[in-house]
Amino acid sequence: MRGIICGTTAKNNEEYKKTIKARMGIMVVLFVVGVICAVVAYIAHAVGITNLPERILGVYTGFGVGLATAGVIIFIKLFLLLRNEEKLKEERLKNVDERLQEIGNKALRTGFYAMLIAFYAIALIGGIFYPVLLKILMILLAVFLITYGIAFKVYEKKM
Repeated sequence: MRGIICGTTAKNNEEYKKTIKARMGIMVVLFVVGVICAVVAYIAHAVGITNLPERILGVYTGFGVGLATAGVIIFIKLFLLLRNEEKLKEERLKNVDERLQEIGNKALRTGFYAMLIAFYAIALIGGIFYPVLLKILMILLAVFLITYGIAFKVYEKKM
């Protein structure tokens, strides 16, 4: 199974190295965001800035630590991949495989359909008991659909 962001159109190892370096940059950003999230949650609790329950602060701290850890692990994996030409070529060929990209696109589409159905069901059923839930999920659905529409038009002009 390939990751959602693993597809590439790199024709050779040099182009793929640029893609890997861009992904490494994303991992650095992921690490920084994770550290910021964890540190802010910890400081907010230690200083008493917020009166959030311990459990919620633990969620924010755990989320931050998880992001930072994932960023470091994936960064190291990508760094080691850049150092090994044979593995680099093997990974590039896996990532440019049109069959795997099509499988990934279909799986992503199926996942989005399931998410949309679940959002609507939760919004309509949960909205009976928690009206704010209906508003939040409808806003999220609107953001998704607007983003999809804009992205479709942009990519339609580019391709």
